[in-house]
Amino acid sequence: MDEAKRYLFGLFEKVRCLRETARGEVWLGADRAGRPVIYKRIRRIGLPLAELKALAHPLWPEIYAFAEDAEAGETHILEECVQGEPLSRRIETEHYLTEREARRYLLALADGLAALHAHRILHRDIKPENLIEQRDGTIRLIDFDAARRMHGEDDEKAADTVYLGTRGYAPPEQYGYGTTDARSDIYALGMTMQELLGPDYHGSLARICRRASEVDPKRRYQSIRALVRDVRYGRRIRFAKGMAAAALLAVLAIAAYLFYLAQAKPEKLEELETTPVEEILHHPEELAPNTKRDDVRKKEQEKQVPPGGATVIQTGGGEESSGARGAEKAADAAQDKAAEPAAEDAKPREEIRVHYYMNGTCFNGWTDAYDYPINNATGIDYIPPSVWQTWAGDDDARIFPDGAAWHICVNVQNTTQNTYPAPVLHMEYNDGAETTVRDYEAPALVPGGSIDFDVPLAGLRIVNPGEEGYHARRMQLEVRGIDHQLFGGQMPIDFIPKARPNFGW
Repeated sequence: MDEAKRYLFGLFEKVRCLRETARGEVWLGADRAGRPVIYKRIRRIGLPLAELKALAHPLWPEIYAFAEDAEAGETHILEECVQGEPLSRRIETEHYLTEREARRYLLALADGLAALHAHRILHRDIKPENLIEQRDGTIRLIDFDAARRMHGEDDEKAADTVYLGTRGYAPPEQYGYGTTDARSDIYALGMTMQELLGPDYHGSLARICRRASEVDPKRRYQSIRALVRDVRYGRRIRFAKGMAAAALLAVLAIAAYLFYLAQAKPEKLEELETTPVEEILHHPEELAPNTKRDDVRKKEQEKQVPPGGATVIQTGGGEESSGARGAEKAADAAQDKAAEPAAEDAKPREEIRVHYYMNGTCFNGWTDAYDYPINNATGIDYIPPSVWQTWAGDDDARIFPDGAAWHICVNVQNTTQNTYPAPVLHMEYNDGAETTVRDYEAPALVPGGSIDFDVPLAGLRIVNPGEEGYHARRMQLEVRGIDHQLFGGQMPIDFIPKARPNFGW
């Protein structure tokens, strides 16, 4: 032990004490190269530091060295100095997270927590003070002083004997009411995000936070994977379930009506028997009242509370379609669908709808299910190192190649009665150091017409692609020059030079 301590203390020099409590002390230090480091002396042993050091996930600080002193009952740790502002500062200044920020931070935290829980490690002290927001918008999770390994199956029902964590964020079972498991971190995450969104927030994430922070662990999300699925797809899943329920109610209404006719008006049933079944199914409004919730849709539109969602792809993995050709194929399919003759009693919606394609994938296709604009669709393209390392350039900057896979197709459809003379696609791309701005012009967009903008990525850069963390290079696309409400008028696409995270599904 003495040798391990001597080695650790030989790696740095103390600069100043940042915090000293009954649980230990934290120092700012400097390593041999003059870089800032954090030294901790914690009055506890048995921390899962070896596992954390081996995992080396970008969410938490890198552990440089550690040494346990069993006789003194303390642990010495030398780790990365994470620089930035704690999210508790947002609460103090009432500068609460936007829904977009909260969604992005939730997914980043879930990525790290999924890795922890897969290795049966709990953080047990998630709170705004331990979430550091760095200048580039990256979120980091610090302070693993309360972390521990999960209990095994044999002692799964044993209560925790060391009461650590922070009141208000830690779940009841963390204070002797049961054993902590992955659901305990989920509880703290839900309480934290609920507070960071502010007291006046009632958007789509509010329900997720409430379920995550249920007092009864059985009523919470049972895994990070389940929480992530709800963050990404919850609104769409509930929409699909609602449509299925509505279809079932329509079938039941038809069956009940036919049963009523058979009992009360058999002569009317004979008339219906001569009517094609297809006609009955296509005109159920004659059999049951219209139950469409226009009031709910109107309120959502007024409050601007649309569902959130990101369409994620990974370039270089699986059988992808060939870039712009795949996008054009998908766009042609969309045009063919728009050109299909409408039913005699169906009135086509007058709108201008924009779709964004890459490698045959439509980033915002899911928004077509809504008849009002969805403003928070997002595209994410993960580019694994095995792909970008083949590009021209070096580790300081890599350049998108000139190939079919590296195009974005923007399709604009006009079903209004007006001609728009000069549509323009505005593009801004931040490569991590500079911003490139381009405008793409198109001919007039006539009624019933459709145009395609082709945005080649060739020549654009990704600066420092190998840096730690999930740092996105963002492209913002916006259709301009059209004096009409646009469905999908803007689309951010994030290019992330990492392999796509695996949440286990």
